Amino acid sequence: MSSISLIMNKKKILVVIFSIVLPIFLLLLSYQVVLFFTPLTSAQEDVFLFLEGMGALETEFTELEASHLEDVRKVMVYADYVFYILLLSLTLVLTAYRKKRDFVLRLFDYGGKATVGIMIFWGVLSLLFFDFVFASFHKIFFPQGNWIFAPDSLLIQTFPLEFFVSISRNIFILTLFLGIIFILSAHLYRYVGGDRN
Repeated sequence: MSSISLIMNKKKILVVIFSIVLPIFLLLLSYQVVLFFTPLTSAQEDVFLFLEGMGALETEFTELEASHLEDVRKVMVYADYVFYILLLSLTLVLTAYRKKRDFVLRLFDYGGKATVGIMIFWGVLSLLFFDFVFASFHKIFFPQGNWIFAPDSLLIQTFPLEFFVSISRNIFILTLFLGIIFILSAHLYRYVGGDRN
């Protein structure tokens, strides 16, 4: 196998990896941004202080609710780790190929299209089967099963279903928007750069 074909195969593999990693990164970025800008009640702020390791949990929560919030805190910490690892990885790739404009634009184009495709798929699935998607998410991240609570529980009163629907919708919209930005930036940069094919 010649060195040129090895380089081409390496680039194809990198495009595939980038197209898998970018949607996850943009989803986690959107999650961070949406959480930062979502208005919270004082009770929700207290819980988020606990989740961020900056405060104690209110004693009114039951043992089961407190256990679930502890699990949520662990998932949020792991999400932060994954976010920063992906940020570093994407930065290294883009830095390494910064002089290969056409290849970087190809990464943006395919990564953006993968993001838009995945978000449309999840968006349609969530619109049609929100309860199923919500339950599946919790079964994956909280397999121990301590995430179902009575409607009158303090945790559900603090974080009603509407809160999660609103947050999910905003994360979806922002991730979809960022994916479109990647696609448009790739095509506009090609157009401005003189490659109008």
